[in-house]
Formats: sequence, structure tokens, C-alpha cells
Amino acid sequence: MGGVALLLWGLRMVRIGITDAWGSEVRTALGASLSNRYKAFFTGLGVTVLLQSSSATALLTSSFSSQGIITTGPALAVLLGADVGTTLVAQILTFDLSALSPFLIAIGVAMFTYSDAGRTRDIGRLALGIGMMLLSLKLILAASLPMRESQIVQEIFVSLGNDLVLAVIVAAIVAWLAHSSLATVLLIITLASSEVLEPSVAFAFVLGANIGGAIPPFVATLGASSSARRPPLGNLIFRVCGVLLVAPWLGNLSGWVIQFDISSPRLIASFHMFFNIALAILFLPMINRMSKLTHRLLPDEEEESDDLKPMHLDKSAFETPLVALLNAEREVLRMGEVVERMFRNTFIALKKNDVALAKKTRKMDQVANLFYDEVKLYLTKLGRETLGEKESLRCNEIMNFATDLEHIGDIISVDLIDGILRKKIVTRQKMSLHDREDINALYQPVLLSFNLSLSVFTSGDIGMARQLLAKKYQFRKREKQAVVNHLNKLREDVTYNPKLSALQLDVLRDLKRINSHLTSVAYPILEAAGQLRSRLKNTETSETTETSEAKS
Repeated sequence: MGGVALLLWGLRMVRIGITDAWGSEVRTALGASLSNRYKAFFTGLGVTVLLQSSSATALLTSSFSSQGIITTGPALAVLLGADVGTTLVAQILTFDLSALSPFLIAIGVAMFTYSDAGRTRDIGRLALGIGMMLLSLKLILAASLPMRESQIVQEIFVSLGNDLVLAVIVAAIVAWLAHSSLATVLLIITLASSEVLEPSVAFAFVLGANIGGAIPPFVATLGASSSARRPPLGNLIFRVCGVLLVAPWLGNLSGWVIQFDISSPRLIASFHMFFNIALAILFLPMINRMSKLTHRLLPDEEEESDDLKPMHLDKSAFETPLVALLNAEREVLRMGEVVERMFRNTFIALKKNDVALAKKTRKMDQVANLFYDEVKLYLTKLGRETLGEKESLRCNEIMNFATDLEHIGDIISVDLIDGILRKKIVTRQKMSLHDREDINALYQPVLLSFNLSLSVFTSGDIGMARQLLAKKYQFRKREKQAVVNHLNKLREDVTYNPKLSALQLDVLRDLKRINSHLTSVAYPILEAAGQLRSRLKNTETSETTETSEAKS
């Protein structure tokens, strides 16, 4: 058990090292290489070889699927590639590399301890994780050698050989509990190398490990949207169908392979690899059919804002910080959708004097606050984990944007909605047509900035960040002009209702505040790219020029 625990911890160290050093590149590659099923298949294979976890790849893919970045078909192809990727790692680790273990551990500790935070430290963590994995396999092998002489263990494996279905179930449970089919297969290979397992039992264990490895992503997304749950469900169905096709032939297959002079570890690793390759060959052409089946099993759901609640904040994802950050990002996006709906409803209520809609919109702020509280708690707990510099920076960015959205929700519910209700209670008069046009001329740009800010938040695109900041300066000019127009109107029409005038100025001010919160997401992106200072300088220069021209 100590050897297995060390193996799981080594896998975790490797995964964290890869995600800290190249996490953004891995995510970008996964998101950009999904134009067709075959490209998606090889992308999933490559990402899983790096992360050494098909579960981590599955959760990343589910996140993209829930955001609409990838459809179910390519997502299923990614998972088929991920399953093949784990078999390649298992093939490499079947070689006797235990002599490298102390060297890798020593180098890893030195790089991790004495280097500054950065990619060198992450590579040290990666080397340390691989060294731990190799050491754990040696420990498991040494601990399993006495099992050959144990009468009880022999009777257990003989009974499992007589009931291969039970062997499949046992291995599936072990892989599910370990959250790693790779670790389970490596354990099976190690036991087989000590001649404890018969080939038929070992093959049954491998089949069970393939099912068990597909269960954690499916369970982790049970509370997610239908689009996020479909890829893990489809992959689990693929696994089960493949096992049902192969299991009846295990006895004949084990008798046939015994004729070849192949070592037990190599034999089991090859069976594991060819099983997953066969599944990919068989099911890749059937991706669209499986996609339709998962849509029937998990149809799209119509969500009402009152029923919205966080459902992606899975604490088990903390062992893969990149996945945990994506979970938080997904919830902030859902929070953004709630706040955007509040924004739309508010101006519909303002236009139609709809008090009922205004009161309903105010209640939606409780939903936004729930999202904010849960995301803040989740990121706080994640921050206690070992995070790299990039992950810590992204954690802060997600928290800051969630805070901005929470402030926007407060502005809408406390200031804008209260203004609408006061207007309805105090006076039955309507705003002038010119004032309504001024508000609408500012409302539409803010609505566009809403959508653009969410895109900037998820993509980190420098071009879109500059576009968002440029819209802020354009909005500022329009807002100033709208205030001037209204004050000029007050000078011309002394009978204009002062309460409506106050409401007009309050709405213009609140729109400016909301737009400022939305555009704040662009600043860290431009600052990291070294473009913020030059951008501000150009803006100040243009404003000074315009002021000089106006004076002249």
C-alpha cells in the first residue's frame, strides 16, 4: 500500500510539474486542435502522455465542452486518444528504469529547492515525480514477491481466474478509487512480473482498469451541465462496450499468447495498448452516432436563473491545479451570464416601467452573490495547495474578475433597480425621448463590452484586451457628452421633473461604473504583454490633442 501511495503521489507530482511549466500551452493546444476527430484524437493522445492522466484530460475536455468551445464529437475523439496515451506511458514504464530513480530524485530535489519559482523549479518537480514513480514500482515489486508463496493469495487469484467477471469488477473498483487507470495497470504489471497473476486474470484486471479509469470524470461531472457530462459518459460507454466484446475471449486469448516467449510485463502492457488502439479504430468512425446517443441520454436543459447554483467546483480537482482553475473559470462565466441577464432585464424594466421585472431582477443578485461566495471559498482552498507562479497569477485574475462581476451585480440591484422603483412610485412621467436615446446609446456599448470582457477573461487574447480598453475610452467620451446634453436640456426646459433628471444622471453614472468594472479584466493582460503603459500614453496624448483642438 505504501508503494501504491508513492506511485499515485509521483503521478500527481508529474501532472503538477507539467501543468505548472506548460499548462497554458497544453490548454491552448487542446482547445485549438479540435477541427476534426482525427486531429482531436492525436491531441488527446499527446496531452495525456504529458499529463500522465486520462482523467485530467477528460476533465479539461469536459470544461471546454461546457463552454461551447468543443462539441461532443471531437471531445469523444480526444478521450479515445487520451486512453491510448496512457498505454504509451505504461509501455515506457515496463522497462527496468529503477536505476534512474535515485538520480532523478536527487536532481529533482536540487532543482525544486534551490531554484527560483519558474520553469526550472517545475521541471525539478517533474523529475522528482518520475523518480518517485520508478521507486514505487521497485517497492511494489519487492513487496509482492512473498505473495507467490502465500497460499491465501494464490487461492484468491485462482478463484478470480474461475470468475473473470468478478476480476473485471474488482479492478474497476480499484481504478475508480485510485482515480488512475495508469496506476492500476502499472500495479497489475508489477504483480504479473512476480508471477503471481495468470495471464487471463491479468487481462481481466486490465479490462476492469479501463472501465474504472473512465468512471472518475463521469462522477466528477454529474452536477455539471449536459454538454459537460456527455463526453465522459460517451467514453464510459465505449469502455464498457469494448470490455463486453473482449471479455468472452480472454481464456482463448491467454492460451494463445502463452505460446510466444514474451515477458509478463511486456505482455500485459501490449494487451492494454492494443485493446485501446482497437477501441479507437472501432469507435472513431462511430463518433457521431455516440454523440447523438449521449444527446438523447442527456438532453439540453433549460435553466432558470433562480435555480442556478455552482456545480463545477470539484475539490478533488485540486490535485490538478489546471483543472481546478478551469472549474472556477466555468463558474465565473456562469456568474457572468447571470449578471448580464440582470443588466438586460434592468433596462427592459426601465424602458417599460416594469416594476415586477425590476423586483425579479433584484432577486437575481442573490444568485450572483452565491456564485461569488462559492468561487471565493474554492479559490481560497486551492491557494493552500502547491501552485506555480502561473497558476497563482491565474487564481488572482479569476478572483478579481469575480469580484468585479459581484460589484456590477450590486450596482444593478442597489442603484439601478432602486432608481427604477423610486421613479415608478414618485412619478408617472416618462423620460424625454432624447434622454432615452442617450441612455440607449450607452447601454448598447456596455452590453457589447459585457460579452467582450467574458471572451477576454477566458482567452487572455491581447488583441481583444486592447479592443476592450479602446471601447472604454470611446464610452467615456459618449458618457461625458450625454451628461452635457442633459444639462443643456435642463437649462432650456425648467419644467423638467427633477426626479427624472436625477434618475437620468444616476443611470449614466452607473453605466460608467459598470463599464469600468468590465474593462478591468484587460489591464493585467496588457500589463503582462508590456502594452499597458504605451496604450495609456497614446490615449492621454489623443485626449490632450482633442482638448487643445476644442479650446482653439
